[in-house]
Amino acid sequence: MFPIEISIKIFVFGYGSTVGQDADHKFLKQSVEEAYEAVNTKDGYPFGAVIVRNGEVVVSCHNMVHKYKDPTAHAEMTAIRMACEKLDTFKLSDCEIYASCEPCPMCFAAIQMTSIKRLVYGARAESLTPMGYGNFISDALRGTTAFKKANLEIKKAEGDDAIMAEQLSHFNLISFIFQAPWKMPKDSSDHIFMKQAVEEAYEAVSTKDGYPFGAVIVRNGELVASCHNIVRKTKDPTAHAEVTAIRMACEKLDKIKLSDCEIYASCEPCPMCFAAIQATGIKRLVYGANAESLTALGYRLFISDALRGTSSFGKAELEIKKAEGEDAVMAEQVFVKTKPLHKKKKAITE
Repeated sequence: MFPIEISIKIFVFGYGSTVGQDADHKFLKQSVEEAYEAVNTKDGYPFGAVIVRNGEVVVSCHNMVHKYKDPTAHAEMTAIRMACEKLDTFKLSDCEIYASCEPCPMCFAAIQMTSIKRLVYGARAESLTPMGYGNFISDALRGTTAFKKANLEIKKAEGDDAIMAEQLSHFNLISFIFQAPWKMPKDSSDHIFMKQAVEEAYEAVSTKDGYPFGAVIVRNGELVASCHNIVRKTKDPTAHAEVTAIRMACEKLDKIKLSDCEIYASCEPCPMCFAAIQATGIKRLVYGANAESLTALGYRLFISDALRGTSSFGKAELEIKKAEGEDAVMAEQVFVKTKPLHKKKKAITE
């Protein structure tokens, strides 16, 4: 498990060895080139990422949200998935990641969970606000909760490299501006769908696909996607229940915005999943167990920051409901009943 409190190290270009500076410039430049490629090919938004191990590029890619109709296919998330598949592992502790822009909370949480040892990013999030991107993107590195205790080295580019990355904000992005906020109607079938999410959580463990988490996405009272955590099955550290459900729903509905949908999660979402829920415009979240239920199993406390943080998470433009009574007990029991399977594990990620 990560140490409870480790201060983020902020480095700037102009210090350290020339060799290190040259490598950082090279890989950051490649991530910026990927960002331009995302727009030129209409694959997605202007963000690029490169993952490096021992000075060699493992993967180089860009945002693929439009191409895959997958709102979680951010540059960093895509890079992590590709790297894990290529290296046949879901831990990247010997790798570094270069991002053209400051990562959003979803991507930063994924970086943390894969134990990437070093992050170098180019543009600051503020350069994106004139284009309609939400301010919450900057909270990933500057929040007041677990993001300040990240167990990795973080370096912000300056000088020519920063300018190179910031220039992306002047690129023609009119067609990529985010949509307006949504309405929030209520649903009367919470028990039925929460029960299904909990059943999915048990399925994750019984099939050995992943960890005990389930999620269900509903539209107009009809089931769109029902799935569970498949991290172990896919060797994809981002394949949490909520993210997997979102990806399935977007593929099924052939769109990247789910503003007419609701999501039911067996447990309080982690920061990555909550950010994905926000990014897709889902109008309502109902979750079962509190994050505290997981601490006895070795899960990190930062999981609860998604719904209780003091920055954008407290200003989410969606309705959030915590299950109570029978539904809450039903969800909490998942971790009690599956605890024997996790007794010997350390630092489990959702």
